[in-house]
Amino acid sequence: MIRLSEGCLQTATRLPKRRFPAHVVRAIVGWWVLVEANRAARATGLILLLVGWLAVTANLAVGQVPYEQRTASQEYFQTLGAPMWGPQLEEEIPRVWQCPSGNTFQWRGRIDLDSIWTTQSAGNIFAFGELGDVVGLRRARIGAQGDLVDNRRYVIEFDMAVGELVPRDIFIGYGTPREGGERRYGHFREPFSLEGNTSANYYMFLERSPINDLDPARAWGGCLFRTNPAETSTLAVGLFHNGSGLSDFEAGNSAAAALTARLTAAPILEDDGRRLLHLGFVVSERISENGIVTVNQHPRAELLDPSDSTLSPFVPEIDVPADFQQLFNLQLATCNGPFWTQSEWYGSIIAQIGGGPVFLRGFYTSCGYFLTGENRKYEQATGVLGPIDVRRPVLHCAEARGKPHGWGAWELTARFSYLNFFDNDLPPGPVGQNVGVRLPQATFGVNWHLANRLRLMFNYSYEAPDEANVGTTEASVYATRLNVFW
Repeated sequence: MIRLSEGCLQTATRLPKRRFPAHVVRAIVGWWVLVEANRAARATGLILLLVGWLAVTANLAVGQVPYEQRTASQEYFQTLGAPMWGPQLEEEIPRVWQCPSGNTFQWRGRIDLDSIWTTQSAGNIFAFGELGDVVGLRRARIGAQGDLVDNRRYVIEFDMAVGELVPRDIFIGYGTPREGGERRYGHFREPFSLEGNTSANYYMFLERSPINDLDPARAWGGCLFRTNPAETSTLAVGLFHNGSGLSDFEAGNSAAAALTARLTAAPILEDDGRRLLHLGFVVSERISENGIVTVNQHPRAELLDPSDSTLSPFVPEIDVPADFQQLFNLQLATCNGPFWTQSEWYGSIIAQIGGGPVFLRGFYTSCGYFLTGENRKYEQATGVLGPIDVRRPVLHCAEARGKPHGWGAWELTARFSYLNFFDNDLPPGPVGQNVGVRLPQATFGVNWHLANRLRLMFNYSYEAPDEANVGTTEASVYATRLNVFW
């Protein structure tokens, strides 16, 4: 007897006998050994891995909603910076459960298991400390999503990578972007940068560029998301409250109330994004709660950073006495078959109290090529580059039925970014030292997609931070990741 909840459908189902695949046993054992040094990460990740495996592979046909019977809100169910409904398959992965009231329930989650090691020059160690090496969970998320009556939907997801429950996406949405707009209330990503609003499950590198530190990431608030009837342009406008901690509940120097608006257009959009030209502009007006604007709030010595936006260990925390801050973002992305490019410019103007305005800025430009011919799809309802469909997956499940076996999808990536946090009007640090940094970074990567929801990643980054007190130093960062999501 399978009981979903008190009010949900209860059905007795005889399950077919299934062999537990040997490669899964080997993967779990190998993963256990890899994180032996971190008991909290090991326990959390193992629980999530088992839940995800059961959600993806178990043939529990109770209450499954066939694709052709989905409502409009189910069809448009997606979140900025989070997985959306999968391809149009007869069997959704994970399964969708339906209650008598018409509500639905679907598991969701992800695991990012990282291994990072570094080499540093003597000056870099003196300026920023010895970064060392680390193995652990970058993300370990579990949650649920579903459809509610009256064209509503919900998402609830928590991250346990740091050993405690940290809210990520927790919201309710009303309506659809194409039909009058979706009104969303709760905790979710502000509609800001292109790389920030691209889910980490689909992002091309292990981490977003250092200048993404200016992205406000997730916050509590309400937002309207709209598209034109052809879904070639999007508009998002919202009011948010951004806290100073991981949960955005805490008040502090970086806490702020904000009005954020994002406009995108895709004047060229063909074949589900195989040919694409994307343009975007974002502005965010932010009022500080405590009269202090803080950039790079969290500790800079962490290689395995648990936050949403990228926090480079080479970027210092910057405190500016100010009541008001403006953020800007310009976006450009193209696709031509297996080749893609993506670039953004970020800027921040901080209206300093008792001093001149502080201007922080930076940019990145990146590109990639699929050796096996795949392409990144374009998420028309949110205006970001999304998932890929592996043509010849290494591992097969229900989602890969009908596809031939092969070597998966192979992708080569490259990115150059430049962060400039030097400004003559920056106030001195706590002990009177100069504050600021310029950070050029070059990153090269290889992504091996074994299946649509499983990939191995390798990145090499060369960084040459120019710190205000020490000057230019050098460091290299090597990183690998196992990414699986459901």
